[in-house]
Amino acid sequence: MGDIYLSGSFDWVGRVDGNAKEQLRWHQVVKKIDLDKTERFDKKGFCIIGFKSDAGVKRNKGRAGARFAPDTIRKYLSSMPWYFNDINLYDAGDVICEDNLESAQSILGEKVNTIFDMGLFPIILGGGHEVAFGSIMGFYKHFNKMPSIVNFDAHFDMRSYENGASSGTSFRQIADICKENSEAFKYLCIGIQKSSNTQELFDCARSYSAKWIDMEMIRFNEKAALSKLDTFLNDSEDIHLTICMDAFAQSIAHGVSAPQPFGMNVGEFLTFFYYVLKSSKVRSFDIAEISPPLDLNDETSLLGANIIFRLADKTAGNLS
Repeated sequence: MGDIYLSGSFDWVGRVDGNAKEQLRWHQVVKKIDLDKTERFDKKGFCIIGFKSDAGVKRNKGRAGARFAPDTIRKYLSSMPWYFNDINLYDAGDVICEDNLESAQSILGEKVNTIFDMGLFPIILGGGHEVAFGSIMGFYKHFNKMPSIVNFDAHFDMRSYENGASSGTSFRQIADICKENSEAFKYLCIGIQKSSNTQELFDCARSYSAKWIDMEMIRFNEKAALSKLDTFLNDSEDIHLTICMDAFAQSIAHGVSAPQPFGMNVGEFLTFFYYVLKSSKVRSFDIAEISPPLDLNDETSLLGANIIFRLADKTAGNLS
């Protein structure tokens, strides 16, 4: 079986309190769509698509399991309340990586482009952080330009890809595409851990003019960290927001490939997350590296679902 796109495979079910608009939950409003049968929607909306892949994590010598995350995230979204009565919610199914990561990323990019063509806001559920490359290339294909990238992550993910792409190469790949096309590479990583990146990776980030806010600044100099974020946002037009769940502390995000004992707590994350969303410049979103087999009581999947709920809550008013 090769890499494929499969629509409509998840069964959205959950609590039902009634059918009045003030009683609705996500599973009661979601509509399954097939991106191979394209159409334009008159109504604003979010479109969820999964990227079921462990290939990049395995190539990066990480712990596998992220391919199961799209469905566990959907499970916890299902019973969340739906407040957005003038907005539609769609589930476009999944891109499934079986054999070739590069092929699966290309398929994902095509599907994200189609979601944009439909006038919808893409919410992409990884999978390993190789999901970001496909997500961003979908943006690039649609708008013919690279977005600014805000990445919540303990790692730069700017490793060499001489021997192939992985979960740790996406942003170096994007940087090189920008360079080839004489386009600015605008990348800010929030949550960088010195203990998780070699000197070579810091040097690589500098050589590409990447920006970052490390955990020491977040924790001990929040004012300076927010000022740095503000400068980046002011210099950006359209943003792709990507979250690697290993940005969080291991105590609240057990189920990741590379746990971080000194990662972000929820309050720290929300301060910066809401600041990004307040810019009204976020056009697409992906979440990566939740690994249900490594999780404790699905706590990391639940955290991921709650992040997506808050994303929808803060961006619904900006959809056009």
